[in-house]
Amino acid sequence: MLTSLAVPFVDARASALSWWLGDDAPTPLATLALAGPSGSLELRLLGASHHVVATAGATRCPEVVACGSSDAPLPASHDGALGDAAYRFRSATTSYDPVRLTRVAQGLRRRWTDAPDALVGVFPGSPDALTVLHGRPLAHGWSWSSWHVYPEAGEVVRTRSRLVDVRRAA
Repeated sequence: MLTSLAVPFVDARASALSWWLGDDAPTPLATLALAGPSGSLELRLLGASHHVVATAGATRCPEVVACGSSDAPLPASHDGALGDAAYRFRSATTSYDPVRLTRVAQGLRRRWTDAPDALVGVFPGSPDALTVLHGRPLAHGWSWSSWHVYPEAGEVVRTRSRLVDVRRAA
């Protein structure tokens, strides 16, 4: 689902992103709710990135990746237990020249705009400034990915997360 976000354009960069688990996130600008065999997934676009709320069995996982809202920097990886579930987070930043960055942004739009399990937010000010969220159900949980494209910095930040109810998966 493609949505134009009505917020002032402020290009950020990967180094400005923070990560944390919690519900203390800004009000979402767009939301997509998905249902799966063992829970739900809510993809939320923020003016400064994303907030995803996943449930697997009785476990609820609110993940936030946002600019300037926490002192916790964006880690390359995090693995941990969360209730009865295992949670995994991965992030990577790739730098591109302007031509290649435009190609990457266009490719993300083509791939995810019409996907029923994806939310694509386009920010004003640059056609390449976008955030993409995609979720898919697993047998006992969820996996989700995000792409945050920062044209002025020439960066794309990709995150991949997973929440699995370990009691049911065993």
